[in-house]
Amino acid sequence: MFYRVILFLSIALIINSQSFTRVEVGAPVEDGGDSRAVNWIDYDNDGDLDLFITNGPSGGQNNFFYINNGDLTFTKVTDIAIVNDNSPSDGSTWGDINNDGYLDLYVVNWYGVVNRFYINNGDGTFNEITGQAINASNSYSETATWGDFDNNGLLDLYVANSGGNRRNMLFQNDDNIQFTRITTGSHVTDGNYTRDVDWVDVNGDGLLDLYTVNESNQNNALYINNGDGTFTKVTDLNIVNDGKTSWSSNWIDYDNDGYFDLFLTNRDGNTNSLYRNNRDGTFTQITEGDIVNDGGYSAGSDWGDVNNDGFIDLYVGNAFANGAEIDNFFYLNNGDGTFTKVENNITEVGGWTYGVSFGDFNRDGYLDLAMAKCFGANENNALFLNNGGDNNWVVINLEGVKSNRSGIGSVVRVRANINGNHIWQARRVEGQNGYCGQNLEAHFGLGDAASIDSVIVEWPSGQVQILTDIEINTVTLIIEEVTTNVGRAENLDQQFELYQNYPNPFNPATNIKFTTPNVWGQHLQLIVYDVLGREIRTLINSQLESGSYEVEFNANDLSSGIYFYQLTMGQFSETKKMILTK
Repeated sequence: MFYRVILFLSIALIINSQSFTRVEVGAPVEDGGDSRAVNWIDYDNDGDLDLFITNGPSGGQNNFFYINNGDLTFTKVTDIAIVNDNSPSDGSTWGDINNDGYLDLYVVNWYGVVNRFYINNGDGTFNEITGQAINASNSYSETATWGDFDNNGLLDLYVANSGGNRRNMLFQNDDNIQFTRITTGSHVTDGNYTRDVDWVDVNGDGLLDLYTVNESNQNNALYINNGDGTFTKVTDLNIVNDGKTSWSSNWIDYDNDGYFDLFLTNRDGNTNSLYRNNRDGTFTQITEGDIVNDGGYSAGSDWGDVNNDGFIDLYVGNAFANGAEIDNFFYLNNGDGTFTKVENNITEVGGWTYGVSFGDFNRDGYLDLAMAKCFGANENNALFLNNGGDNNWVVINLEGVKSNRSGIGSVVRVRANINGNHIWQARRVEGQNGYCGQNLEAHFGLGDAASIDSVIVEWPSGQVQILTDIEINTVTLIIEEVTTNVGRAENLDQQFELYQNYPNPFNPATNIKFTTPNVWGQHLQLIVYDVLGREIRTLINSQLESGSYEVEFNANDLSSGIYFYQLTMGQFSETKKMILTK
């Protein structure tokens, strides 16, 4: 059955030239109980964001699903499988696991109840998959996230557990909706109280690593992907030696230097944490400012550029404050490495807030905010509409071809001139955006930028795609450009191809190999750039005959970090990423 609901909006409050309006009426804010996860996803491919919210009381409760009608109204759906399991659910993650163009769903449960796995049929209905290892019966799962750890174009699944035998679970996608559980390695045998997990390429080698967030004063954990199906646990970094009863993690580039920093929410009286990426494999803990001196009862968190000024801001939900209601935290990014704490209608919400998620549900280019509420296991959820402004923006969706169809694991970088400065911003496409939150869209605020200089997509397949024709103030779909056999001409025995450098990572030298087709008189350039798009070195700038070539790039005078090398000849161009580690 479907219920059409109209959203009535309350008077907005102004905050630093940015205002939000609380949605007062309608099923998304009149439903509630003991809610947990918040997912903004386009399940029906109609171009707008639909809303999925889980519920987790011990006795079980059906989850909520609302279809976006595109006119500030939602339709509540009550007759499909994903809202009729009556389970004690926590986290949920969406991804196209069979690459058919429709997002599928995995929902985790606690209290030893079997986890749920649903395949999107593409007609508005879902088919529940049962009796497989991925259902993980007798689990005490907190959340899960999709990620392609072996880069074969199929999404694998990692599940976090905080009860039972406390063993996290990794399921490798074997295709045809079949999964194999991985049972060896510290990433699946450590007995932690894990709340949250991220698939994130920490060392920039093109392989997704695992970062798990643990409570009960346990240290968080980082497992580096070795590229052969195994992982190595890291024990000597400050980000795995904090022991602050953490719940939520966000890997974000808050200072626009091209590298992903780490934010953690903490509990049991501990303040929240922020670590700046030093671009050399280490992190510096930030110790000043409200953003790292607030905390104690923090739960879910999400980052988004709410005022579209080119710097991402932070929202933190708080819950379970010794039986008392508690407000939330909101911090505006000042663009200089500091944040301003703001108290307003989106923070003064009382009750308990579990998962939170930003998403532009009315398609005005400004991020709105949804939150799962759970005070007394009987609290209605909350939704806030961002009233917008004059700043420009772009929203980018991805469609993988060689990579997984959802583009999960990709990094999107956008360069624009904002307030007279050339600024690069970076976003990750994730199976989980902080504890119990998800949005697969990459949203960028562009300030007063009149145009976008360039967009770079780093796909899980290793393909690096550069675009210069993306318009501002648009929702844009980028489809992965596969370069296999690109540039092949008739009757020619060679083709244009750029290979991955070797070794990679490297220190201080690496070799770059490429082949050129038999096209006489074509001018060829091989140029190295840093992660901010600055030209570092021109390795070749001349005409070459057809054949195979190998060039050494010596980076003895450069610092550790991510670099790109681009080969251009006529209409053909290809870019790849390499890692310098000193």
